[in-house]
Amino acid sequence: MDKTFLQELFAYDNWANREALKSIQSVAGSDGAARRLFGHVVGAQQIWFSRFDSPEPAQGNPWPHSSLEQAEETLDNLRKSWQGLLANLTPEKLASDLVYKNTKGAEFRTPIRDVLIQVIAHSAYHRGQVAASVRQSGGKPAVTDYIVYVRQRPSAP
Repeated sequence: MDKTFLQELFAYDNWANREALKSIQSVAGSDGAARRLFGHVVGAQQIWFSRFDSPEPAQGNPWPHSSLEQAEETLDNLRKSWQGLLANLTPEKLASDLVYKNTKGAEFRTPIRDVLIQVIAHSAYHRGQVAASVRQSGGKPAVTDYIVYVRQRPSAP
């Protein structure tokens, strides 16, 4: 798996998360269900990132109760963190295993490339739930398809 491709996927993920956040902000009263689901996207990413620092169970909350402003700030921090991690990945490191414990303390060994794909796929799954919740609340859900991102980005890689 190419590191440049992973960097592009994380750039897409950041864009899509920001689009989803804007759609939540457009709903009167900032829909509670959409906000909770989006909080999970952010909380889960924090937990996955922390596993690169320590194999011990993360202390973060996978379902944090944060404001939309806090979520936006966390997205900024996550973007920088993922960029730094990806920039320092060698092909050997990318192919190696990440050893970590889940939130229940069970230990796993998973190839780093698979963990990174999990982060992207998990976020996309829950952004779909956010979109459904925004629509149910009378708002306009964000269109966060990868192809939309590709079409609107300033330049192709």
